[in-house]
Amino acid sequence: MLVAGPLRLDPRDQRAWRDGEPLRLGGKAFALLERLMRTPQRLVTKDELFESVWAGLAVSESVLTTAVKEVRQALGDDARRPRFVQTVHGRGYRLLAPTADAAPIPDPMAPNPMTPEPPAPEPAARGARTPRWPLFAGLAAALVLAVLAAWAIATRPWDGPPAHPKSVAVLPFEDLSPGHADQWFADGLTEEVLSTLARTRDLRVAARLPAGEDPAAAVRSHKVAHVLTGSIRRSGGRVRVTADLVRTSDGAHVWSESYDRTGGDIISIQEDVGVHIAQALKTATDPAKLRAMAAAGTRSVEAYEAYLKGLALSRRQLDEGDVAFSRAAADAYEEARRLDPGFSAAHWRSAQTWFGNATRVDARASGDALTDKARLAGFFERVDAAIANSPDATESLKYRAQRAVMQLHFRQAQRLMAEYLAARPRDTSAWEDMAQLSAYAGDRQTLVRAARRFNDLTLEAGEPRSRAITLLVMGARFEEAAQLSRRLRTLRPNSALVLYQGQRALIWSGRVSEARAYLDRLETTSMPHDSLTLAKLRQACADRRLADARALYRELSASKRLSTRFNAAEVMNDQAAVTTLLRPLDTPDRLPTLMQFMIYPTFDVRTYPTLRAALAADGVDPPRAITTPGRCPRQG
Repeated sequence: MLVAGPLRLDPRDQRAWRDGEPLRLGGKAFALLERLMRTPQRLVTKDELFESVWAGLAVSESVLTTAVKEVRQALGDDARRPRFVQTVHGRGYRLLAPTADAAPIPDPMAPNPMTPEPPAPEPAARGARTPRWPLFAGLAAALVLAVLAAWAIATRPWDGPPAHPKSVAVLPFEDLSPGHADQWFADGLTEEVLSTLARTRDLRVAARLPAGEDPAAAVRSHKVAHVLTGSIRRSGGRVRVTADLVRTSDGAHVWSESYDRTGGDIISIQEDVGVHIAQALKTATDPAKLRAMAAAGTRSVEAYEAYLKGLALSRRQLDEGDVAFSRAAADAYEEARRLDPGFSAAHWRSAQTWFGNATRVDARASGDALTDKARLAGFFERVDAAIANSPDATESLKYRAQRAVMQLHFRQAQRLMAEYLAARPRDTSAWEDMAQLSAYAGDRQTLVRAARRFNDLTLEAGEPRSRAITLLVMGARFEEAAQLSRRLRTLRPNSALVLYQGQRALIWSGRVSEARAYLDRLETTSMPHDSLTLAKLRQACADRRLADARALYRELSASKRLSTRFNAAEVMNDQAAVTTLLRPLDTPDRLPTLMQFMIYPTFDVRTYPTLRAALAADGVDPPRAITTPGRCPRQG
């Protein structure tokens, strides 16, 4: 037994505890923690960790970062003020508390006799500050951070092919405010800068990187030619923002700026940062168009701050999967549009939360206590306001395409989205939207092309998403989806969504035994209960364990989620239940909900005459439905 302060780890039995409470750790995260505990208070380099934890595997540094994040989450540790695992930027990690061997403990709930070591002091650039510093001290700290970032980049040996000359990675802006109470502002500003850069058609922008990731590791894993670091400090009614763009090949500062503004001038900061970076990288976009694209769309500081809070909360929901953040983000967008009825972006963000996707595992919607008709009316109210107030004709194409989708005008939606993507070819979310609306239009060929483009962009940005697996499955490309699931599992071994979507892709491609291994790992994640049970049902049917399948089906039949009951009935080969569930949606008012099930290649439009008539009126000829692969044999 290894002991370190409140930590206990049993290498033989593969179990670990903190203060007697069991820790939930995946295999790689457990191996990482064990490696650190075997050499306490000593730097363990990244190469040593790769050799110990991922021996013989060629994996990216993002895999290591993900494992460290999993360990920290299990321990309740903070990367900025670590008590257990300290990052040594550009080099590796260190366990702060001393460890000692201990005899096996019969009762892991026994009191811990050791006192934890105090946390190591923060580096001067990040921790040597107090709320009493004057404003210029925040600027000095930010400049030190920029110098350290440039030094790390300049002294790090890079391998592999050269980065694209017009590529940039964006590290989250740091909050240097007294009390660090303004991280939401820093996070929201990061998202706005990313959004501005992503609109520039010839600029390659890596996804927003995890907080705490050092610039050298970011550049190494994302293969970018530049990295942007920044900080914010709010105090006494003033805002100070610093931004620094560094060339990774030699550590040279391509552009840097410090903004010291009153609270009323904060809106222009995001615009300036995005425009100046695009100009510094010599993009092909006209400067006047750059300025127009970067415009926030509101002059109300209160509305803009509410919008930034919404962006920050949406990011947290994406990172942590907690529905509470999604609800809070929806409220923030509603507040922004209330404060400024002319704020197009706030209307659009609110519209996206108002009518959620009924078929997605990770979908969340506002107004879900309302009828489908009321929620659809709320969506149209917001998307119409976004279109009417949009200062950007190109951006409004995306809004109009989504409006057309909800009207079941899929051919029109495809044309509008294609026009938008011709102008904004690097908008990842728009490629996802194109894939989905192409499924509604019965155009699987375009669906698959859009899915591949979506996947390429997410991989290039260093943020691979399970949705790419889903879209390939929906395009009936089961073998390609299975191959992608293996690749994404290597890159994101602890992602519940990758494991969930990968297991289905493997079953549908006929690899039942391999899918079973995905399910075993999925059971150790925080996947919602209904989704995990559905994965178990798929495996039971594929394995022909019919008694287990029937028990799981009974449990899922009581789920509150319509999509869960639909999928369970299809896997169980209960076609009568499928019709009973979805037939009530085949009315004019509820078609926007029913049509979302058309993304499944197993969905049979012929069963629903109202939907079939609406599609015929739009010129859509849906492909013939396929039989659900791996389903249970029909029950007698």
